[in-house]
Amino acid sequence: MHLLPRMFYLAIGTVMLASCGNGTLADAQRQAVATMSKQLPLPYRDGLMIESVHRHGDDLVQVIRSPDATVDMAKAKPEVFEALRLDEDYAITDLCADATLLPLYNAGGGVRRRFIDANGAVFFEVTLKASHCVSN
Repeated sequence: MHLLPRMFYLAIGTVMLASCGNGTLADAQRQAVATMSKQLPLPYRDGLMIESVHRHGDDLVQVIRSPDATVDMAKAKPEVFEALRLDEDYAITDLCADATLLPLYNAGGGVRRRFIDANGAVFFEVTLKASHCVSN
């Protein structure tokens, strides 16, 4: 009979600890979104513009718009857009040095850059995981 209450309290404690971790990540995400949003829209590179940032799961998502290229153009020249995606896979690691994002990485969150055309269609997305930025 004593075993059942102990298991119950252990289960409750586990849920509470898990929710504390999620709260830390959510708080870090909210703070990063608030800080980063104050600077938007922000020129990125090659005529691209970071127009918004939002939370999605464990990640922050930066939405980067191309005012000139379209998804149809990307389909016509897949090798060009694949080269751009590979370049962005490398370039996103620069965000490891962003002090605003350090609490996010420490809480296990990551960052995604979503590249869209003028109509909002997605070209591609690149991801930076916390493990790429936080030394173990």
